[in-house]
Parts: sequence; structure tokens; C-alpha cells
Amino acid sequence: MAILALQIASTTGLFVYFTMAISKLKSQAPGSAEELRCLQVLNQQPEGSSLEKLSSSQGCLKLASTIKAYVATVTENIIRRSVVKEAWRSYFNTSEGQLPPKIAGKPSAHLTLRPQSLAQDGRSQRSGNLSQSCRHAITHWGHSSLLSHVQNMTYRAGRLRVEQPGKYYVYSQIYFRYRGAGRDSGPQLVQCIQWQPAHSPPVLLLKGVGTKCWAPEADYGLHALYQGGLFELKAGDELFVSVSSLAIDANDAAASYFGAFRLDL
Repeated sequence: MAILALQIASTTGLFVYFTMAISKLKSQAPGSAEELRCLQVLNQQPEGSSLEKLSSSQGCLKLASTIKAYVATVTENIIRRSVVKEAWRSYFNTSEGQLPPKIAGKPSAHLTLRPQSLAQDGRSQRSGNLSQSCRHAITHWGHSSLLSHVQNMTYRAGRLRVEQPGKYYVYSQIYFRYRGAGRDSGPQLVQCIQWQPAHSPPVLLLKGVGTKCWAPEADYGLHALYQGGLFELKAGDELFVSVSSLAIDANDAAASYFGAFRLDL
């Protein structure tokens, strides 16, 4: 289609050029008779023929070179405008006035903890399929803020769903803010990354454990658990995070997070 349009445009350009040039030469002095003859000869040349008939006249050859340069300029301008127009059309949906969904790029996601949801997680998400040490599944993550994103993956109710198979680096950090119960208290803080294949129960991928003792006079003990690993995942697999305690510092979006991205290995 683009080639046909280019041919039509080139033919139109030549027709306009010859018409204007012949009209101009007819209105000039008799000295332009040679140029007029050359234009008429060029206009009668069959498509694809050579310019051998003009070899005897340097003036005609010069005129032919000028016309060739003019056609090249017209063609270049048409191609440039066509390329720019097509690029904008592919980037901007002019019919709906909206940018098309982003389909390019590697699958990746980075989620940050939403503080207002921790109490709700504790009431409703103690799953019988999870071990006691990681019985609280976190079901509310921020996924569309300045510090978070989801690209070519799907987020729903605390879970990341894989849309494209491959090797993924999966990671998470939880920043516990645990209020001690006394001098001898040493709570176990556990974070788990769970993998749930389609139509199967969750499988433990990663588990991090921290046992900490804080000074008796400390109001709170703070401890961060980070873990990450590389796994082969299939389309439809889901990932989520569960913890032993919801005593988490959720006031800092940079402290507790969960994510994954595909590596082309």
C-alpha cells in the first residue's frame, strides 16, 4: 500500500513538474526552444527506458539530472512524512485519544506495602494451606504508585500472576516492628515467598527467619528480612508473601516490598 502511494505521488510530482516547466518555457523568449524540446522528449520516454537519446545534447542531460534530483527530493519528503505519520499512529491511538497499553518490555513488578490493610490481612487471610510459621498472607500491596509498578504481569489480592513463562528473580523484604514482651522475649520473625501453580496448593519457595532479642527498655525492636531467588515459572503461576506476624512497619514504602522480574538466560 505504501509503495503504491509512493508511485502515485512520484507520478503526480513529475506531471506537475513537466506541466509547469513546459508552460513556463512557452511563455519565455525563443531561446528556450531547446529546453522545451528536451522536456517534450523526456515526457515521451517510455517507462524504464534509458537516456541514450539525450546523449548528444549536454543541455538535455543537464535538464534530466535536474528533474531526477527534483523527483528524489519529492520522494524523500513523502517517505519522511509517511514514516513520521505511521510512527505516531502506532504510538498514539487517534481514534480513542488514548495511549495504547504497553505491551513491550520484560515482565516485572515491584509492590510496596499498604499500611491500612495489615489489620484486615490478619483477620481474613490465615490460610489452612500455609504453615504456622508463615500463616498470615499479605493481600494488599500498592502496585500503581510512584514507588511501585506492574508490567506484563497481573496483580490481584496480594498475588502476582505470571503471564509469560521464563526464569524469574523473585524477591521480598519485610521490615518488622515488634513490640517486646519482656527481657527474655526472643520472637521468631519469619517471612515466606509462596509459589502457587495453577490448580495446585501453595509451595514454599523461600523462607527467611530472624530470632532477635532487644534491650528491655526498648519500646520496639526493628528487624528487616530480605530474600530472593531465581526460579523457572510458567504462565498462570502465582506468587505471594506470607509472614509469621503482622507487626510490620508499614509507614515507609521503601522498607517492605515484594517483586519479580524475568531474566533472559
